[in-house]
Order: sequence, then structure tokens, then C-alpha cells
Amino acid sequence: MNLEKREIIIREIQYWRRSKLLPEQYCDFLTNLYNDEAEIKDSNPVSLQNLQQGSIKVWLFGFGIISLIFLISLYFSVFPWPLQLATALCVLVVCYGYSAIYRDRNNMISLLLAGVGSVLTLGFGLWLIALHDLDPDFWRPLLIAGCGLLWCVLGFTLRIGLLHYCGFAFWALLYAGFSGQMRPDASMLELELIWLPLCVLMVWLSWLLYHKVSGVSGVYLGVGVSLWLMPEVDALWLRQDYPGWVSLLLIVKVAAGLALLFIFRKKWITWVAS
Repeated sequence: MNLEKREIIIREIQYWRRSKLLPEQYCDFLTNLYNDEAEIKDSNPVSLQNLQQGSIKVWLFGFGIISLIFLISLYFSVFPWPLQLATALCVLVVCYGYSAIYRDRNNMISLLLAGVGSVLTLGFGLWLIALHDLDPDFWRPLLIAGCGLLWCVLGFTLRIGLLHYCGFAFWALLYAGFSGQMRPDASMLELELIWLPLCVLMVWLSWLLYHKVSGVSGVYLGVGVSLWLMPEVDALWLRQDYPGWVSLLLIVKVAAGLALLFIFRKKWITWVAS
């Protein structure tokens, strides 16, 4: 029960008491009941109400968290590598774990923790690669693949669409780098054949998951729409010496994609809203 509804009910109870429609003791019982429910639901230690009350436990908890963040930031580079890895994993487990815990309690806190955990996952990975002078040509693609897999799994499990989409985006980035190394001089037709089958696959998965699993078909549709434009993006930004008409082709494909979305709007809007 949100705060507005609780206040309305309490005002009604006070009206019943003044009108003597209910016994006064029963009105007191109902008032205390709804106040107790509000206190239970406001048990979040970092809520503004608890901070305003000046609880020493809350402030010590905040001091400890801030001190731990500075300690890790300042001394992470001098830790032995097993402790560095363990520290990074512990921080990520805490972020993603509490994101899962708060998923049904407080959606905003859950999304914030998932975002912080995702940024730290990539940041810790790049930091460890730089600290230990690891081969970036091998470890950075491995980090991208690991982040993509982790975010896809967590985004699917926690039903966080943006995190799920970012996982596929990292896989697409890895796929673009791999195809660029294998076929650096690929023609525009080859690029279309490299990306468009994946676009069709993701749109088909969107339709399939709409009938099987709720809450994820919109992500797959968004990935499919992004892959529709990837051949031209690949040619313009990830490769060199492509003709100027590729930009015109990109505009034509944007127009064609919007036309298809308009024609089939009754179907894909149902998928996204599911």
C-alpha cells in the first residue's frame, strides 16, 4: 500500500471516530495497524525517513560503505592478483545480488544496482588487463564475450530489458570485430549476408518467445531492429574505403524499417507489451 492510499484510509478512520460510526478503540487499532505497515515497508536502511531520524546504525553503515569504496579504489592496484579477483567478484555479487533482492521491492534501486554492477564488471576487467599487462588482443575480446554472456543471463533472469539488450550489443560488437578480421575487404553484399540472417533470427525469436516467455520478446525485437542497420554501420564506422552511396543506402533502410514497423505495428506492439 502506497503512502497516498494509507493517508486516505487514516483520514477516513479519523472521520469515523469523530462521527462515532465506529468505536474509538477500534479506530485506534486500525490507525496503529496501518502505521505499523508503513514502518515495515519503509524498512529500507537508506530511505530518507530513516536518514532523517538520525539512526546511528544507518550513518555508520553509510560511513562503512563509503570507506570501503575508497579503500578498494586506492589500494586495489597493490593487492595480489588473487585478492584483486576476489574483491572484484565480491563487489559484483553484492551489486547483482541486491539487485535481484530489490527487484520486486523497489524497482529503481534494483535497476541502479544492476547498472552499477555492469559498469564495475567492465571497469574491473579493463583495470585488471592494464595492471597485469595482459595481451589486449586476446583478453579484451574475452572480456567483451564474458560481459555479454553475463548481462544476457542476468537481464533475462531479472527481466531487465536494457541489461539484456546490452549483452546482445556486446556480442554484436565481438561479431563485428571477428568478421572484420576474417573479411576486411568484404563487399557490401557480403556485409548484408553477414548481418541480415541474424536480424531475421532475432525477430523470429521475438515472435517465438512472445508465445513462450513473457517480458523478453521486446528485447529480441529491439536487437533485430538494430541488426537491420548493422551492415551499413559496419561499413561506415568499422571499415574503410567504402563508397559514399552507403550513407544513402542507410537512409533507405531506415525508411524501409520504419515502413515495416508501421505495417506490422499491431503485431510487434503486442510483443513489446507482453
